[in-house]
Amino acid sequence: MNKDELFKDINEGIAAERQRAFRANLRKNLPYIRHFGGLKRVVGLLSGRHVVVVGAGPSLGEGLRALKKYGDRRELAVIAADMALRPLVKQGIRPAFVISCEATPTGFFDGIETASMHLLAFSCMAHSTLRAWRGDVSFYNWMLRGELYDELWRDAGEDLGFVATGSIVTTQAVSLALGCPVGTLAMAGNDLAFYRSFYLRGTLRHARYVEACDRFAAPETLEFAAIRRAREYVIDRNGRVYFTNGQFLAAKMWLEDLLPRQSLPIIDSSEPGCSERAVRKARLEEHLRLLDRRRRR
Repeated sequence: MNKDELFKDINEGIAAERQRAFRANLRKNLPYIRHFGGLKRVVGLLSGRHVVVVGAGPSLGEGLRALKKYGDRRELAVIAADMALRPLVKQGIRPAFVISCEATPTGFFDGIETASMHLLAFSCMAHSTLRAWRGDVSFYNWMLRGELYDELWRDAGEDLGFVATGSIVTTQAVSLALGCPVGTLAMAGNDLAFYRSFYLRGTLRHARYVEACDRFAAPETLEFAAIRRAREYVIDRNGRVYFTNGQFLAAKMWLEDLLPRQSLPIIDSSEPGCSERAVRKARLEEHLRLLDRRRRR
């Protein structure tokens, strides 16, 4: 697998498919961008804190108890992917930060009280999704260049700050966190592959399967059919076979290249997530117990 070709294909595909949406969204988002500004404030907010990047993969279920137990600690900062917000809130977990880069209208925040949370927003994210947000916002651009992107960043404002995409929203959260002087970094629910289900129960995507089901097709049947359609690559992790698509595979390769070169402690509780050759695999609760030890000291 040629990593450079994979990233090139994904980036070119996104540009071709969504350039019209990017331009339309940015035009509508500009008043919000002028009001809230970019990432400069976020650096100070994350400095020295233990960051947990939370994706919406099925393995997040195992980490919900730890997030509920430690989520209110001042020294902890949870950055949740937009898709993960709904099941977190349902469990009484309110992340300090939510990150979103989806350019097509999606009701990630509908019916959720977001006033106490901080949105990390791609400058060209869907305007209708942004409009549903009621809390603080910091905007960013993607670390991509080319005629289309250069034009977008000039309009949005290059002073917002740039974040490497890594092809999915959780890799953007990792990139953003590593650009700040954080204490530690953990990943949960960033599965990057699938086995029996794509996303954790309670996510917006799973709700769509429930809404579409009938007496001939249960939600699990619809989800399994979607998994079959998305099986582009195979990952063998300790004898267990997972499937993945080009976008998730690109994110996996990007993380496994980046993370071993970092000097701070990094763990991954996702399943399968990143390879143990690139990052320390550990349960999220085991990692967050360090907050108890530091408090006693």
